[in-house]
Amino acid sequence: MKKRYRRKRYNKRRRSLNASNWWPFVKLALFVLAGLAALAFLTLTVMVVLESVFHVDTPLPPDGIIASITKKLAKEDVLVVTPTPYYTPEPTPTPHPMTFFDPEEEEREVVLPPDLQYYWFGDPSFSGGKMLFSAGKIVGDNVRMCALLLYDPTIGSVTELPIRPKNVHFIYPVFNDEWLVFLDANSKGGGDICAYRFGQFDSDPIIIKKVYTGQPELRLDGHYITWIERTGTSRDKLFVCDLETEETTVVAMFTSSSYGTSAPYMNDGVLIWAAEGTQRYEDGRMSSVIRHISLSSSGIKDYNIDGYVHDPEINGQYIAWIDAHHSENSTLFVAKINGDEITDIKQIANGAVDFFIDEYFVAYSIDEAVYVYLFNSRESFRISPERELVQLLGAGEGYVIWMDVTTRERDVLKFVKIPKD
Repeated sequence: MKKRYRRKRYNKRRRSLNASNWWPFVKLALFVLAGLAALAFLTLTVMVVLESVFHVDTPLPPDGIIASITKKLAKEDVLVVTPTPYYTPEPTPTPHPMTFFDPEEEEREVVLPPDLQYYWFGDPSFSGGKMLFSAGKIVGDNVRMCALLLYDPTIGSVTELPIRPKNVHFIYPVFNDEWLVFLDANSKGGGDICAYRFGQFDSDPIIIKKVYTGQPELRLDGHYITWIERTGTSRDKLFVCDLETEETTVVAMFTSSSYGTSAPYMNDGVLIWAAEGTQRYEDGRMSSVIRHISLSSSGIKDYNIDGYVHDPEINGQYIAWIDAHHSENSTLFVAKINGDEITDIKQIANGAVDFFIDEYFVAYSIDEAVYVYLFNSRESFRISPERELVQLLGAGEGYVIWMDVTTRERDVLKFVKIPKD
């Protein structure tokens, strides 16, 4: 019997890629692509690190960053990276504190304790961080300024000095840590210029001089006082008194002159006053001089002013004055003292009815509002609120004080502390 052979069947399976003749070439291509990707990633990483650390933003050399670094290290042994240049912005100037000054927030009112029944106030002056002013009440049909009150603006405390006028009114009281001086005035003018050693109020005052007409404004500096007084029908005299010796001297005289109504001023041992100059203008006006004398010497020097001068005031570095008699036509001027002359004369404000000089500003009033001009910044700021009508009363030791005259039911004293730059 013929042997039968069973035919062996083979499954036709798909050949794998490993068995293909192309597999070696595919593996080579994959290795090349992986190497290129790794090189690209490394290059990008180096660029990011250099840019973040050294702020390098220059383009890479054509032969690649790695080759460039290798060559540079081999040549210099140090990698020097030049930072990208940039410009430092100019700093913004610090604004002056007055830029943020809010008059309604900053003003304070002088409030008396209930036991002091005074409703009329006047003539404030400043010394040693305190404010002194006269206070009055109605006696009969008239107001009498019969008290002197010492006020501490930092805590609002009030002390009534234990003295009373011998005549009728206290007018123009001024003080320092050694002396208190005032005019004990009569109701129709005249009176007695009086002085106390401050705190020694248990005796009668020193009578410096009897005044027969007018009410001269007093200035106190150390142990000296000064004033201008009408002594005849057409003559005025400028007096200076040494309170220690009670010796009084006439420094200047004015005959039929408007300068006889211009108040003198003293500060740090220096006395100044206005007098007639030597130049006459085409409209008939004369120039003015501001006379300047040290109380420790006898030498007088003149500051020549091209125009009229009234009520000059000085603080050691600056002089201020107005060119009319406290009217709506008055112009306020400020000048810097530079040795034997004054320079940098500046017109501050037109219509300045009144003004007071202090260490770093001059306060002035226009149209029933109060302003300050700062010497350092050469700027003016309104310091009384828009809603108030005010009358400027004084300035000193950084304070400005005024009377709120919006209503006149009673006297209302208000003040502010001017920030210093």
